[in-house]
Amino acid sequence: MTKKLRTLLPTALAAAALLSPLALTATPAHAALQPDRSCGTVTGADTAAAASLNTVLTGKLAHAMTAYRASCARAIVATTRARGLPDQAAVIAVTTAIVESELRNNPNVLDHTSVGLFQQQTWWGSFEERLDPAYSTNAFLDAMLRAYPNGGWKTQPVGTVCQKVQVSAFPGAYQPQAADAQLIVAAMTPPAPAPAPASRVHLSAVDANGTMRATDGDYAGPGWSGSWAPLGGSGLKALTSAVTGTTMHVFALGSTGRVYTMDADYNSGRWSSGWQEVPGGAEGATALSATTIGNRIHLNIIGSDGALYATDGDYAGPGWSGMWAPLGGSGLTALASAATGDTMHVYALGSTGRVYTMDADYGTGRWSTAWQDVPGGAEGATALTASATGNRVHLSIVGSDGALHATDGEYGGSGWSGSWVPLGGSGLKALASAVTGTTMHVYALGSTGRVYTMDADYGTGQWNGGWQDVPGGIEGATALTASTTR
Repeated sequence: MTKKLRTLLPTALAAAALLSPLALTATPAHAALQPDRSCGTVTGADTAAAASLNTVLTGKLAHAMTAYRASCARAIVATTRARGLPDQAAVIAVTTAIVESELRNNPNVLDHTSVGLFQQQTWWGSFEERLDPAYSTNAFLDAMLRAYPNGGWKTQPVGTVCQKVQVSAFPGAYQPQAADAQLIVAAMTPPAPAPAPASRVHLSAVDANGTMRATDGDYAGPGWSGSWAPLGGSGLKALTSAVTGTTMHVFALGSTGRVYTMDADYNSGRWSSGWQEVPGGAEGATALSATTIGNRIHLNIIGSDGALYATDGDYAGPGWSGMWAPLGGSGLTALASAATGDTMHVYALGSTGRVYTMDADYGTGRWSTAWQDVPGGAEGATALTASATGNRVHLSIVGSDGALHATDGEYGGSGWSGSWVPLGGSGLKALASAVTGTTMHVYALGSTGRVYTMDADYGTGQWNGGWQDVPGGIEGATALTASTTR
């Protein structure tokens, strides 16, 4: 650690010391310079990282990265990540090491008793401990966390945090190296494998007996299971579903319009043991929809008064809010919802079958002030569903002719297409939809309660040629919902 000098140096020597923090003050005990200590095995990846970094670094280590220095940076980053700290902590540590040692695990005393990557003096540990990259990094991080007990280091400039820990005579030396430290830390990150796209659709329906049944379709594998598993319930009237992690949460309206839920964990393949009521005491609801943002599910219903109500459930925290917030509207007959970013878009059919929308921004916690008509002039619609790919919402309805119609809204650009494209079918009674990759799968109940599907590939903009029967032979279904997991 660079400290204020306790004696005045001759002018020439002082100038040299200011220009180079690594200028040695030779003493009899350190007259023969020792070679830099290892930071661990130098790998081919270190060589490649150094070569790449030498094309982009602009600070103290511009054109000076070596495989050895990369190995020292890797040791610092690995120790930081092993503690579960975000990479901002690694950037702070690497910035400090650039300034103090030029990313060299130097055993030669440079300033009083300072040695190692962070030039730590005797009170940091023994001579050998300070030359252990893991020990010295952890000692630095411990000091940083003590200096900022409430996590304030995350919001301070990098150089400010470095100085707070090091108490250097040259406080301005750190911040100019922070940009390079960011590049170095990024170079220590192996390319993360792209997450597998969602490929499994979990389709649930209310059968002719008012109980729920479910089937699965793997669009990247063997296809549909071919059977509808009975999952209980009685007098169910409507369904919706949403996913947190690998758990699908199904929500249903019971015979009195109260809201119930049951979960399926697709890691274990098990459903929860029975239906549980969603807190808040809703009664007389006629429709519902659910959307996930992070680990929170935003559940919407049409109440007995025909207006919209909403409640939230945090599956990684305190659970349900326990109340249904009134959000207005009148004569609403059907609901759907989808999310783009932190915004949930709710869609509803009005009393004349027109389509309306209202948004909730979960970044700010605010709803839009009023319902807006979705452009295109749909009238007489009887069912709807919504799915999102990126910033686009794909909205489908059953029109007054009993056929499927669709429109798109681009929330990151041009807005709604302004027209409803007819896509065929007849006698359709209910809709659900889900996305795997860039393909939206629409599911519909036909006039006899059988389940059919049709796909739209938003990579090509093409719908497939027609409706296909979902295997399993369910008949007389009255409601359905669909969700996807990987």
